Amino acid sequence: MKVQVIGLGGIGKNLLKTINQKNGLIKSKLGEKIEIVSVSDTSGTVITDGMPLLRIIQAKESGGLKEIESFEKMSALKAIKDIDSDLVVELTQSTLDGSPGLDHVTAAMENEKDVVTANKGVLTTGINMFEKIKEYGRKMRYEATVCGSIPVFSLMDYSIQPASIISISGFFNATSSFIASKMGEGMSREAAIDQAIKIGLAEKNYRDDIEGIDSARKSIILHRRVFGSSISMKDVQFKNIKEGLVPGNRLFSEINESGIRIGYIHVDGINGKKNGIEAPMSINFKTDIFDSLSLNVDHDGPVESAAAVLNDIMLIAKEKMMKQ
Repeated sequence: MKVQVIGLGGIGKNLLKTINQKNGLIKSKLGEKIEIVSVSDTSGTVITDGMPLLRIIQAKESGGLKEIESFEKMSALKAIKDIDSDLVVELTQSTLDGSPGLDHVTAAMENEKDVVTANKGVLTTGINMFEKIKEYGRKMRYEATVCGSIPVFSLMDYSIQPASIISISGFFNATSSFIASKMGEGMSREAAIDQAIKIGLAEKNYRDDIEGIDSARKSIILHRRVFGSSISMKDVQFKNIKEGLVPGNRLFSEINESGIRIGYIHVDGINGKKNGIEAPMSINFKTDIFDSLSLNVDHDGPVESAAAVLNDIMLIAKEKMMKQ
Protein backbone atom coordinates (compact mmCIF):
# COMPACT_ATOMS: atom_id res chain seq x y z
CA MET A 1 0.00 0.00 0.00
CA LYS A 2 1.35 3.41 -1.00
CA VAL A 3 0.92 5.99 1.75
CA GLN A 4 1.48 9.75 1.97
CA VAL A 5 2.09 11.39 5.36
CA ILE A 6 1.02 14.99 5.92
CA GLY A 7 2.39 16.51 9.15
CA LEU A 8 5.59 15.54 10.89
CA GLY A 9 5.11 16.49 14.53
CA GLY A 10 5.24 14.05 17.43
CA ILE A 11 2.69 11.63 15.99
CA GLY A 12 4.13 11.81 12.47
CA LYS A 13 7.70 11.10 13.56
CA ASN A 14 6.59 8.26 15.82
CA LEU A 15 4.50 6.79 13.00
CA LEU A 16 7.59 6.59 10.78
CA LYS A 17 9.61 5.09 13.64
CA THR A 18 6.93 2.48 14.34
CA ILE A 19 6.57 1.49 10.69
CA ASN A 20 10.37 1.12 10.51
CA GLN A 21 10.44 -1.01 13.67
CA LYS A 22 7.42 -3.13 12.80
CA ASN A 23 8.06 -3.63 9.09
CA GLY A 24 8.39 -7.42 9.40
CA LEU A 25 5.24 -7.76 11.50
CA ILE A 26 3.27 -5.53 9.13
CA LYS A 27 4.30 -7.57 6.09
CA SER A 28 3.46 -10.86 7.83
CA LYS A 29 -0.04 -9.62 8.71
CA LEU A 30 -0.81 -7.87 5.42
CA GLY A 31 1.22 -9.86 2.94
CA GLU A 32 2.69 -6.58 1.72
CA LYS A 33 4.63 -3.69 3.19
CA ILE A 34 3.42 -0.18 3.85
CA GLU A 35 5.35 2.03 1.45
CA ILE A 36 5.68 5.67 2.49
CA VAL A 37 5.93 7.49 -0.84
CA SER A 38 6.02 11.09 0.41
CA VAL A 39 6.19 13.11 3.61
CA SER A 40 5.03 16.74 3.81
CA ASP A 41 5.26 19.46 6.45
CA THR A 42 4.80 23.24 6.28
CA SER A 43 8.18 23.66 4.53
CA GLY A 44 7.47 21.32 1.62
CA THR A 45 7.52 17.67 0.59
CA VAL A 46 10.06 14.86 0.45
CA ILE A 47 9.49 12.21 -2.21
CA THR A 48 10.93 9.23 -0.39
CA ASP A 49 11.78 6.93 -3.33
CA GLY A 50 12.56 4.06 -0.96
CA MET A 51 14.89 5.99 1.36
CA PRO A 52 15.19 4.82 5.00
CA LEU A 53 12.44 6.37 7.11
CA LEU A 54 14.94 7.18 9.86
CA ARG A 55 16.69 9.52 7.40
CA ILE A 56 13.52 11.61 7.24
CA ILE A 57 13.22 11.77 11.02
CA GLN A 58 16.88 12.74 11.41
CA ALA A 59 16.48 15.55 8.89
CA LYS A 60 13.32 16.83 10.57
CA GLU A 61 15.04 16.92 13.96
CA SER A 62 18.15 18.70 12.67
CA GLY A 63 17.95 21.20 9.84
CA GLY A 64 14.54 20.28 8.46
CA LEU A 65 13.29 18.29 5.48
CA LYS A 66 15.11 20.63 3.10
CA GLU A 67 18.32 18.75 4.00
CA ILE A 68 17.09 15.77 1.95
CA GLU A 69 18.04 15.72 -1.73
CA SER A 70 14.53 14.89 -2.96
CA PHE A 71 12.94 17.78 -1.04
CA GLU A 72 10.69 20.03 -3.08
CA LYS A 73 8.86 23.21 -2.08
CA MET A 74 5.67 21.36 -2.91
CA SER A 75 2.64 21.97 -0.69
CA ALA A 76 0.84 19.08 0.95
CA LEU A 77 -2.20 19.79 -1.24
CA LYS A 78 -0.14 19.56 -4.43
CA ALA A 79 1.53 16.40 -3.16
CA ILE A 80 -1.86 14.79 -2.57
CA LYS A 81 -2.97 15.69 -6.09
CA ASP A 82 0.25 14.89 -7.97
CA ILE A 83 1.85 11.90 -6.21
CA ASP A 84 0.48 8.41 -6.78
CA SER A 85 -0.77 6.80 -3.55
CA ASP A 86 -3.59 4.74 -2.09
CA LEU A 87 -3.98 6.51 1.23
CA VAL A 88 -3.26 9.88 2.86
CA VAL A 89 -2.39 10.11 6.57
CA GLU A 90 -3.37 13.58 7.82
CA LEU A 91 -1.54 14.52 11.03
CA THR A 92 -1.49 18.31 11.13
CA GLN A 93 -2.48 20.10 14.32
CA SER A 94 -6.17 20.49 15.22
CA THR A 95 -7.62 23.98 14.70
CA LEU A 96 -11.04 25.51 15.35
CA ASP A 97 -11.84 25.93 11.64
CA GLY A 98 -10.27 22.61 10.66
CA SER A 99 -7.68 24.12 8.31
CA PRO A 100 -5.43 23.00 6.76
CA GLY A 101 -6.41 19.43 7.66
CA LEU A 102 -9.91 19.68 6.22
CA ASP A 103 -8.51 20.77 2.85
CA HIS A 104 -6.05 17.86 2.87
CA VAL A 105 -8.74 15.29 3.67
CA THR A 106 -11.13 16.70 1.06
CA ALA A 107 -8.39 16.73 -1.60
CA ALA A 108 -7.50 13.12 -0.81
CA MET A 109 -11.08 11.96 -1.24
CA GLU A 110 -11.53 14.01 -4.43
CA ASN A 111 -8.44 12.24 -5.79
CA GLU A 112 -9.91 8.81 -4.87
CA LYS A 113 -7.60 8.19 -1.92
CA ASP A 114 -8.59 6.81 1.45
CA VAL A 115 -7.73 8.70 4.64
CA VAL A 116 -6.44 8.07 8.14
CA THR A 117 -6.29 11.04 10.50
CA ALA A 118 -5.43 11.98 14.06
CA ASN A 119 -6.66 15.54 13.50
CA LYS A 120 -9.69 16.26 15.67
CA GLY A 121 -10.36 19.57 13.91
CA VAL A 122 -11.21 17.74 10.68
CA LEU A 123 -14.18 16.04 12.38
CA THR A 124 -15.51 18.94 14.47
CA THR A 125 -16.08 21.85 12.07
CA GLY A 126 -19.34 23.00 10.49
CA ILE A 127 -18.68 20.51 7.71
CA ASN A 128 -19.81 17.09 8.91
CA MET A 129 -17.12 14.76 7.59
CA PHE A 130 -19.13 11.68 8.53
CA GLU A 131 -21.62 12.72 5.84
CA LYS A 132 -18.84 13.69 3.40
CA ILE A 133 -17.23 10.26 3.74
CA LYS A 134 -20.48 8.68 2.51
CA GLU A 135 -20.73 11.16 -0.38
CA TYR A 136 -17.21 10.44 -1.63
CA GLY A 137 -17.51 6.69 -1.09
CA ARG A 138 -14.03 6.51 0.42
CA LYS A 139 -12.73 4.89 3.59
CA MET A 140 -11.70 7.05 6.51
CA ARG A 141 -10.47 5.95 9.92
CA TYR A 142 -9.77 8.25 12.87
CA GLU A 143 -9.00 6.11 15.94
CA ALA A 144 -6.31 8.48 17.22
CA THR A 145 -8.70 11.46 17.38
CA VAL A 146 -10.32 10.21 20.61
CA CYS A 147 -8.20 8.81 23.46
CA GLY A 148 -5.46 7.54 21.12
CA SER A 149 -4.34 4.73 23.43
CA ILE A 150 -7.86 3.30 23.68
CA PRO A 151 -9.47 1.46 20.71
CA VAL A 152 -12.72 3.42 20.93
CA PHE A 153 -13.89 3.14 17.33
CA SER A 154 -12.54 -0.36 16.80
CA LEU A 155 -14.70 -1.39 19.76
CA MET A 156 -17.74 0.21 18.11
CA ASP A 157 -16.98 -1.16 14.65
CA TYR A 158 -16.09 -4.73 15.54
CA SER A 159 -17.08 -5.64 19.09
CA ILE A 160 -20.43 -4.08 20.05
CA GLN A 161 -22.26 -3.83 16.73
CA PRO A 162 -25.52 -5.33 18.06
CA ALA A 163 -25.71 -2.72 20.83
CA SER A 164 -27.22 0.74 20.92
CA ILE A 165 -25.04 3.19 22.83
CA ILE A 166 -27.06 5.15 25.38
CA SER A 167 -24.32 7.37 26.80
CA ILE A 168 -20.54 7.81 26.95
CA SER A 169 -18.50 9.34 29.76
CA GLY A 170 -14.96 9.48 31.05
CA PHE A 171 -11.68 11.32 31.43
CA PHE A 172 -10.64 12.08 27.86
CA ASN A 173 -7.63 14.35 28.43
CA ALA A 174 -4.37 12.84 29.67
CA THR A 175 -2.59 16.20 29.94
CA SER A 176 -4.95 17.72 32.50
CA SER A 177 -4.91 14.46 34.48
CA PHE A 178 -1.09 14.47 34.49
CA ILE A 179 -0.92 18.11 35.64
CA ALA A 180 -3.45 17.60 38.44
CA SER A 181 -1.61 14.48 39.56
CA LYS A 182 1.75 16.28 39.71
CA MET A 183 0.15 19.16 41.62
CA GLY A 184 -1.13 16.56 44.09
CA GLU A 185 2.49 15.46 44.59
CA GLY A 186 3.45 19.00 45.57
CA MET A 187 4.55 20.41 42.21
CA SER A 188 3.38 23.90 41.26
CA ARG A 189 0.87 24.29 38.44
CA GLU A 190 3.45 26.02 36.24
CA ALA A 191 6.12 23.36 36.85
CA ALA A 192 3.61 20.58 36.13
CA ILE A 193 2.61 22.23 32.85
CA ASP A 194 6.28 22.69 31.87
CA GLN A 195 6.96 19.01 32.55
CA ALA A 196 3.92 17.96 30.49
CA ILE A 197 5.26 20.01 27.57
CA LYS A 198 8.82 18.69 28.03
CA ILE A 199 7.79 15.03 27.83
CA GLY A 200 5.60 15.66 24.77
CA LEU A 201 2.27 15.12 26.51
CA ALA A 202 1.14 18.74 26.09
CA GLU A 203 1.49 21.21 23.24
CA LYS A 204 3.11 24.58 23.93
CA ASN A 205 -0.40 25.93 23.62
CA TYR A 206 -1.63 23.80 26.52
CA ARG A 207 -4.81 25.78 27.19
CA ASP A 208 -6.92 23.57 24.94
CA ASP A 209 -6.08 20.68 27.28
CA ILE A 210 -6.73 22.31 30.66
CA GLU A 211 -9.69 24.45 29.56
CA GLY A 212 -11.67 21.55 28.12
CA ILE A 213 -11.39 22.33 24.40
CA ASP A 214 -9.54 19.09 23.61
CA SER A 215 -12.10 17.08 25.60
CA ALA A 216 -14.91 18.96 23.83
CA ARG A 217 -13.52 18.12 20.39
CA LYS A 218 -13.31 14.43 21.30
CA SER A 219 -16.84 14.56 22.71
CA ILE A 220 -18.19 16.23 19.57
CA ILE A 221 -16.64 13.50 17.41
CA LEU A 222 -18.25 10.83 19.58
CA HIS A 223 -21.65 12.57 19.59
CA ARG A 224 -21.66 12.99 15.82
CA ARG A 225 -20.56 9.41 15.28
CA VAL A 226 -22.91 7.75 17.80
CA PHE A 227 -26.00 9.92 17.54
CA GLY A 228 -25.64 11.17 13.96
CA SER A 229 -25.79 14.80 15.07
CA SER A 230 -24.22 18.02 13.81
CA ILE A 231 -23.44 19.23 17.32
CA SER A 232 -20.70 21.88 17.54
CA MET A 233 -18.51 23.63 20.10
CA LYS A 234 -21.16 26.27 20.84
CA ASP A 235 -23.50 23.51 22.03
CA VAL A 236 -21.08 22.10 24.64
CA GLN A 237 -21.85 22.91 28.28
CA PHE A 238 -18.73 23.77 30.30
CA LYS A 239 -18.73 23.85 34.09
CA ASN A 240 -16.07 24.53 36.74
CA ILE A 241 -13.35 25.02 34.11
CA LYS A 242 -11.43 28.11 35.27
CA GLU A 243 -11.01 27.07 38.89
CA GLY A 244 -11.21 23.30 38.46
CA LEU A 245 -7.59 22.30 37.83
CA VAL A 246 -6.53 21.44 41.40
CA PRO A 247 -5.10 18.32 43.08
CA GLY A 248 -7.65 15.51 43.22
CA ASN A 249 -9.76 16.79 40.32
CA ARG A 250 -10.11 15.35 36.83
CA LEU A 251 -11.66 16.78 33.66
CA PHE A 252 -14.83 14.75 33.10
CA SER A 253 -16.91 14.46 29.92
CA GLU A 254 -20.53 13.28 29.73
CA ILE A 255 -22.20 12.56 26.41
CA ASN A 256 -25.76 11.50 25.69
CA GLU A 257 -28.25 12.18 22.92
CA SER A 258 -29.34 15.46 24.51
CA GLY A 259 -25.85 16.96 24.54
CA ILE A 260 -22.34 17.23 26.00
CA ARG A 261 -21.23 18.38 29.46
CA ILE A 262 -17.61 18.91 30.46
CA GLY A 263 -16.14 19.99 33.79
CA TYR A 264 -13.70 19.16 36.57
CA ILE A 265 -14.90 16.76 39.24
CA HIS A 266 -13.24 15.42 42.37
CA VAL A 267 -12.05 11.82 42.20
CA ASP A 268 -11.79 9.98 45.51
CA GLY A 269 -8.46 8.40 46.35
CA ILE A 270 -4.81 9.30 46.69
CA ASN A 271 -4.06 12.49 44.71
CA GLY A 272 -7.16 11.84 42.64
CA LYS A 273 -6.21 8.27 41.91
CA LYS A 274 -9.24 6.03 41.98
CA ASN A 275 -8.50 3.16 44.38
CA GLY A 276 -4.89 4.36 44.37
CA ILE A 277 -4.51 3.69 40.62
CA GLU A 278 -3.58 6.44 38.19
CA ALA A 279 -5.65 6.26 35.01
CA PRO A 280 -5.10 9.50 33.08
CA MET A 281 -7.64 8.51 30.43
CA SER A 282 -10.70 6.31 30.60
CA ILE A 283 -13.95 5.90 28.72
CA ASN A 284 -17.22 4.23 29.65
CA PHE A 285 -19.96 3.13 27.27
CA LYS A 286 -23.46 2.53 28.57
CA THR A 287 -25.33 0.28 26.14
CA ASP A 288 -28.64 -1.55 25.95
CA ILE A 289 -27.08 -5.04 25.57
CA PHE A 290 -23.57 -5.01 27.01
CA ASP A 291 -24.63 -2.76 29.89
CA SER A 292 -21.57 -0.75 31.00
CA LEU A 293 -18.18 -1.16 29.30
CA SER A 294 -15.10 0.66 30.59
CA LEU A 295 -11.63 0.98 29.09
CA ASN A 296 -8.69 2.84 30.60
CA VAL A 297 -4.98 3.35 30.03
CA ASP A 298 -2.15 4.33 32.33
CA HIS A 299 -0.25 6.28 29.70
CA ASP A 300 -0.99 8.22 26.54
CA GLY A 301 1.12 10.26 24.18
CA PRO A 302 2.41 10.55 20.59
CA VAL A 303 3.83 7.00 20.58
CA GLU A 304 0.46 5.46 21.42
CA SER A 305 -1.39 7.76 19.02
CA ALA A 306 1.03 6.82 16.24
CA ALA A 307 0.33 3.14 16.95
CA ALA A 308 -3.41 3.84 16.65
CA VAL A 309 -2.79 5.55 13.31
CA LEU A 310 -0.76 2.57 12.08
CA ASN A 311 -3.53 0.19 13.15
CA ASP A 312 -6.01 2.22 11.09
CA ILE A 313 -3.71 2.04 8.05
CA MET A 314 -3.48 -1.73 8.44
CA LEU A 315 -7.26 -2.09 8.81
CA ILE A 316 -7.87 -0.20 5.56
CA ALA A 317 -5.15 -2.22 3.82
CA LYS A 318 -6.79 -5.47 4.95
CA GLU A 319 -10.21 -4.35 3.72
CA LYS A 320 -8.79 -3.44 0.31
CA MET A 321 -7.04 -6.80 0.03
CA MET A 322 -10.24 -8.69 0.87
CA LYS A 323 -12.04 -6.97 -2.00
CA GLN A 324 -9.37 -7.82 -4.56
